[in-house]
Amino acid sequence: MNKFIACLIAMVSACLAAQAQYIHDLQGKPYMEQSYTEVEGNPFLISSWADGNIDFANGKKATIRVKYDLVKDVLLFQHKGDSTAMYFVDPVKGFTLTNSFINESNILPLVFNSGYPAIDVQTTTSFYQVVASGKMQLLRHYRKAIRTDQAFNSATVTKTFAFTDLYYLYADNKIVRIKPSQKSILAAMANKSTEIQAYLKTNTVDYKNDAALAKLFNYYNSL
Repeated sequence: MNKFIACLIAMVSACLAAQAQYIHDLQGKPYMEQSYTEVEGNPFLISSWADGNIDFANGKKATIRVKYDLVKDVLLFQHKGDSTAMYFVDPVKGFTLTNSFINESNILPLVFNSGYPAIDVQTTTSFYQVVASGKMQLLRHYRKAIRTDQAFNSATVTKTFAFTDLYYLYADNKIVRIKPSQKSILAAMANKSTEIQAYLKTNTVDYKNDAALAKLFNYYNSL
């Protein structure tokens, strides 16, 4: 019996220690928005808190409410104690917004990943929406920048969040920017041109529709 109690105490202690470490990791660091106080709009992909499944670079996982700051390209979480915005302590590898949608993309759920080669203004820690996964991935990067406008002969300065989004292809450990057009995508899939041309004869692809693009890429990746 003594051995059983000792083992039980050891197991409970280990669980509590793991939970304490987990809670400590999610305490994060305070997120300050002073730099945005004079800017019209908001810096986020979705202005309200969204339910998210988080994958950390160290292999840990969490489910918590989050916001994605497109200016700083960083994911924030909602502190359960007082609902303030916090930075994660551990680096985030990727996240999935489980029940949210955006006007820019009709892919659900919204899956984001990082770890891609640096390109344009993005680094290896930048997040991309994974429109299509597989040997050739179709990615989409969202960004907001603070734009300053001043009317002619006026001292009034207006600051707003300017939104941009770009598509990228990732394959063979290389990333390139691409326009979501038939010409550019067919060029990228040239090694399977016969099969892709046959696919296009029986399937209409709207190149401005992420779900349609995902279907095309999924077919290509299956070949």
